Amino acid sequence: MGKSEKQPDGEVELSFEQALTNLEEIIQRMESGEAPLDSLVTNYQNGIKMLKFCRGKIEAAEMKIKEVQEKDGVLIEKDFDNLV
Repeated sequence: MGKSEKQPDGEVELSFEQALTNLEEIIQRMESGEAPLDSLVTNYQNGIKMLKFCRGKIEAAEMKIKEVQEKDGVLIEKDFDNLV
């Protein structure tokens, strides 16, 4: 689950956990107040990328979540969207 996967173009896709750790590190660097302006802009841009990536992973996971109910001895799956 926490493993990186290789993309067809040779780039390594981060796992959700890796991206979240990167985002937390970026936030800490920015909040320290010691980084130069150019670094802050770069960190902000990278932080936005990590945030979008994490949100995408969460949304994909939500789409896969199903509620399984048993009704008259038969398992019935319901989409996550119907539960919210």
